[in-house]
Amino acid sequence: MRRPALVLGCALLAGVAAAQTDQPNLTTLKDDFIPGEKVLFYDDFSDMAPDEPPPHWKVRGGSMALKAGGGIRQLTTTAERTYLTPNFKTLPKNFTLETEYQFENPGDLRSIWLFSPKGSDSEELRLWTQTHGDSLVVNVRTLRDTVGEAEPAVDFTQPVKEALWVQNGRVRFYINGKKVVDANQVELPPLETAQLFAELYGDDKAAIGYRMVRIAESTPDFSQLISSSGRYVTHGILFDTDSDRIKPESAAVIKSVARGLETNPNLKLRIEGHTDSTGAADHNLDLSKRRAEAVKTVLVSQFSVEASRLTTDGLGAGKPMDSNNTPQGRAQNRRVEFVKQ
Repeated sequence: MRRPALVLGCALLAGVAAAQTDQPNLTTLKDDFIPGEKVLFYDDFSDMAPDEPPPHWKVRGGSMALKAGGGIRQLTTTAERTYLTPNFKTLPKNFTLETEYQFENPGDLRSIWLFSPKGSDSEELRLWTQTHGDSLVVNVRTLRDTVGEAEPAVDFTQPVKEALWVQNGRVRFYINGKKVVDANQVELPPLETAQLFAELYGDDKAAIGYRMVRIAESTPDFSQLISSSGRYVTHGILFDTDSDRIKPESAAVIKSVARGLETNPNLKLRIEGHTDSTGAADHNLDLSKRRAEAVKTVLVSQFSVEASRLTTDGLGAGKPMDSNNTPQGRAQNRRVEFVKQ
């Protein structure tokens, strides 16, 4: 009678090991990008109708159309020049910008962010990406200075993920999680507006499809915030869709939490998982619990945090930060929180 119990025990242990090894090794990843927490603008085009203009953008120049199918939604342009202005009020001094887009039949395609101060259309900061063979040409400029240039290789059959981090005169830019520009002592006036400029030349079948844009105010340091408020809210720990598998780009946030635990050996945390309200409530509750447990597992197995210092809980969609009726609100509600115990 003991034999089946032993087999069952081994099976359970194998299942736990499989769950742990299924997570990416976050200790070896070099990504240090930490997305801002106070969201100023977010759009994944999930509330855009096929025959309507994008509700959260002002469009000038060429036309934009929603391309949807196969689990993908993207705002697509095939026009020679299109200007898109996101609807938000103003930029803070320190902010992050994330853009995910797909180049289709790339020949000479450009996706350019332009940032201007209040009351002016001068391009005080310009973020330029352009296709060039199998690479992107990246150029980050101010009116007075070339901040940085790079030519990272990319796979144009896959979406490109770019991220900009402006923090206390330091400007960092990332392509697919790899830092390609890092400059300090960059002088910028207070910026107010951001505009996205898409430019297409060459192949008549060429297109640029935007899948996600997120602009947020930069987040304070984990240790500083957990010490002052007892709670650290992050939207930078990301998971595969409907899964508890942590995405590799979550490495920087999880590393910052691990460093905070290492420098404060008396700190204990409750890890909370939160979802938006899309889907069944019981499924979201289970998913949020598994995601919180996945974060704990990585901190323990990969960063040597004592398991006794961490507890987990999942609250599903039960404690929303914002309305679930807009893409921005749903993005705000999908989060992980660390609570001092």
